[in-house]
Amino acid sequence: MPPELSLFFCKFVNFSNEELAEIFPFFYKKKIKKGEWLVVPGEVADEIGFIMKGLFRTYFLVDGKESTRFLGSEGIFVTSIPSFTSRKPSIEYVQALENSELLMLSHQNLQKMYEISQKWERMVRILAEYSYNEQQDRIYSLIAETAHDRYQNFCKSRPDLHQRVPQYIIANYLGISPETLSRIRKQS
Repeated sequence: MPPELSLFFCKFVNFSNEELAEIFPFFYKKKIKKGEWLVVPGEVADEIGFIMKGLFRTYFLVDGKESTRFLGSEGIFVTSIPSFTSRKPSIEYVQALENSELLMLSHQNLQKMYEISQKWERMVRILAEYSYNEQQDRIYSLIAETAHDRYQNFCKSRPDLHQRVPQYIIANYLGISPETLSRIRKQS
């Protein structure tokens, strides 16, 4: 099992090398080119991918305009979580912003992991709690913080993304116009 994936799992639950080796065959490698989609609206997200290399965004359309909900890079999982967990068609796009390499896990194989050990269920519960708290922080930020504060916090918390994500996508993620972001960047 790649060390990045082992380290990720062991951050949340103490797995033995044997336990990690047992589930590694459930994963397979996938490459996605910049601009391609991992998930599109109307499809059920049957897989979740651990980003080994690359950058993704999750967005949906509101009256024809993009609304970026999530940005993620190496060392995390990416998919349309609502679709993956509910088994319902996605309402969002998951798009590669760079040529990317992932380790993919199917929903079916995740269920098999749960049967192997309760540790896997515990790990996914912890990840769900972490994700929920991140989303709550993001909602609070969009409601209560100024555009300048949102941008500053983004730069501090996600320095790896600041230079890799196009500015118009960062602006969209922060809920501001590209012109506002440009003014904020000039002031900083």
